[in-house]
Amino acid sequence: MMRIAGCFILFWALLGCRNDRVLKRVLKSKPILKEVASNKDSLRLQIIYTTIYKQKDGTTKFVSHTFHVDSNLYFYPASTAKLLVSAMALEKIEAETQANATFNTPLKAFAIGPCQTNDEFDTTAKNATPTLGHYIHKMLLVSDNSAYNRVFDYVGQDQLQARLAQLGFPSARIIQRFDPACNPEANRIHNRFEFYRPDSTFLFSSTATTKNIYTNPVTNVAIGNAYYFGDSLVKQPRQFRYNNNLSLADLNQSLMRLMYPRAFDAAQQFHLNTSDLQFLKTQLGMYPYESDYPKYDSSYFPAYKKYLYYGKDPKAVIDSNLRIYNIVGQAYGFTTDIAYFENTKKGISFFLAVSLYTNADGILNDDKYEYNTIAFPFLQALGEAVYQRELNQHKN
Repeated sequence: MMRIAGCFILFWALLGCRNDRVLKRVLKSKPILKEVASNKDSLRLQIIYTTIYKQKDGTTKFVSHTFHVDSNLYFYPASTAKLLVSAMALEKIEAETQANATFNTPLKAFAIGPCQTNDEFDTTAKNATPTLGHYIHKMLLVSDNSAYNRVFDYVGQDQLQARLAQLGFPSARIIQRFDPACNPEANRIHNRFEFYRPDSTFLFSSTATTKNIYTNPVTNVAIGNAYYFGDSLVKQPRQFRYNNNLSLADLNQSLMRLMYPRAFDAAQQFHLNTSDLQFLKTQLGMYPYESDYPKYDSSYFPAYKKYLYYGKDPKAVIDSNLRIYNIVGQAYGFTTDIAYFENTKKGISFFLAVSLYTNADGILNDDKYEYNTIAFPFLQALGEAVYQRELNQHKN
């Protein structure tokens, strides 16, 4: 794969890149869009909108429109890392061919270092049985951090970094649990896992090892002008040197490869079978009320974490013809949504990836972010505007 000025040239798919023009028109269509776009630098706004064209010869053409995209403009990816960790965990369990293991194979997790706990029973799962599949279900549906920590430990930092490089994401880093009690050293020690047959017969154990020390490769990872460490205010920018790094382009590409695996060269595909791919797609597109295990209460409203198009509206009415497959991340004032829109009735499908930073006072960890007044309204308006553009395009 070749990368030219932020565009990707792929062997099995034609991918063009058109900078700004289309999105500039979209961003003028509503006041909130125009206002945020006019402050793109202070809000660290980045957008990738990818249109999809099915060719007569069976290939797929992607055309990406970008706005203010810069892989050196750091944003904290937060829970968007769960997409890649989920895919790599499925790759790893799929490779356990001698044990004939799958994402539904029962497991137990045991603490072997600091910042770890045992997990032998999961009351949210069917029959209270922990499995990778159930962890991933909770991670992708409601962004469960405890489930992420388990799956992160199962794969391990060394394997995560090696696989990211193989996929063509050499600057990507997934090197942390989502637990503030875990320091960089603790994040390098991983739980021991044991896998069992349904009749409780032992199959195999797995303990990931991390021999290397990884840091964020982005040069400028100083964010804000102050941050809280516990109850103490530290009057200097927070450094993200030992935090995850996933560019908007890498995240967008990851979702594209999962949704359209055959459109990419074999070296760029995830090593997942049809069942694994369908499982991931189902979790990414599911609504909380569609989950049987666990059953979520009303705090997880129908459009929960479908920020693009629905914002954060607990009363939003779901469009029965539209399904949004997405992963979101939100922390330290950053909000990121990586989404694939699909309306099979209208024949519409496209990708939309966005990140922005809403932290007017510049202080991190003070819980004073403009999520509700800027981030969510902007994402909702952008998703609506791009979807309307697609509807208009299909009418012509």
